[in-house]
Amino acid sequence: MDALKREKIGSQVYFNTIHDSRFKTMKITVSAYVPLAKATAAENALLCDILTRSCKKYNTLALLEKKLLSLYGASLSSFVKKSGDSQVLTFSISGLDERYAFDHTKISLELAKILCQVIFQPNVQDGKFMQSDFDQSLRQLLDVMDSDFNDKRTYAVSRCLEIMNGDSPAGIKRYGDAESAKKATVESVYSAWGRVLKTARFEIMYIGDTDSENAKGIFAEEFSKINREPVLLSDSPFKSDGNLKSEIEEMELSQSKLVMGFETAVTANDENLPQMMLLSAILGGTPSSKLFTNVREKQSLCYYCISRHNRTKGYLIIESGVEGENLEKAKNAILTEVDQLYKGNISDFEIESAKLAMINSYKSITDTVSGIESWYMTRICDNKIDTPSQMAEKIQAVTKEQLVNIAKNVKLDTIYMLKNKE
Repeated sequence: MDALKREKIGSQVYFNTIHDSRFKTMKITVSAYVPLAKATAAENALLCDILTRSCKKYNTLALLEKKLLSLYGASLSSFVKKSGDSQVLTFSISGLDERYAFDHTKISLELAKILCQVIFQPNVQDGKFMQSDFDQSLRQLLDVMDSDFNDKRTYAVSRCLEIMNGDSPAGIKRYGDAESAKKATVESVYSAWGRVLKTARFEIMYIGDTDSENAKGIFAEEFSKINREPVLLSDSPFKSDGNLKSEIEEMELSQSKLVMGFETAVTANDENLPQMMLLSAILGGTPSSKLFTNVREKQSLCYYCISRHNRTKGYLIIESGVEGENLEKAKNAILTEVDQLYKGNISDFEIESAKLAMINSYKSITDTVSGIESWYMTRICDNKIDTPSQMAEKIQAVTKEQLVNIAKNVKLDTIYMLKNKE
């Protein structure tokens, strides 16, 4: 695998290439970064789905899928996520690497053309999207919102983040809310399309063995036709107001949820990031972690108990599933384990086990095209592009003293309980 090659092809438009001959497939992904806001989140989410249903040249889903099938079963997809204070609309197309094509089809060129047709030449009439495409996308988006509500683990984490972040963008769901989605129209989503093309920051990732110059040229030409006015994107680290926030919500459910949010003051560009990542793994990121060993296994207080550090905003989330009568016991047991970090009670076994688990996971990242894409897209947004092996070296070099010092930054901000209605 070659090193990442990064080129600017427009105003806040970047083309990233990784040549790798190990895979039989290739992938092109276009990610549009826009500010995450309640007023636009749902419309942007609808746009993301509508664009991959048809385009001007292939004006029905059946025609679009027929074209993809003719390219050895290529696949087209889209999804929405959030990264810090930004909403990310991602469009991906993948297919057979053209060195395996029997008819010498320039597959990479064809895939790039389709992705550009979907993004830049949508299926519109009279300044609005097709009502049938809009209706299907709206129905699917509302179904996703319902499924996230019905998945109480996802719901509980989302509620904790809303409480922690208040009115800031990081507290908004990646796809907005149902009320805003229902107010959207074919005209308003069309306006969102123009706004995204004009103002978003675009990151294009090309992974495959075939030369990327032709694909890069196609994207550069399309972006040259747009009067770009990119908005400035920024991520402010999560900062606790110093007041402990606590909320208990009751619902009819089989398993209660406990989610706790902490400030860490360590974000992606902080030199202490490797220490914080390792500390999170020691606390609740591996089968040998403190939370898994002491809270789940020894005390049998929860079904699962894990910790995750958000590198973009710099907060730490601990989530667990427990019986309703054990909520207070589980909360106290978790805080006891966090207190052990403050006191420096971290064994050599815990450190080495966490290091081994993290380093092994880094070794497997480059085993798939999607793993490579996910790793480097995250680092590009951080403006600090480490390879998996470089990050493994940094993790290996972390000392116990550094862990104890970084643990002092971890401060409890929010406790959220979702418990079974008695």
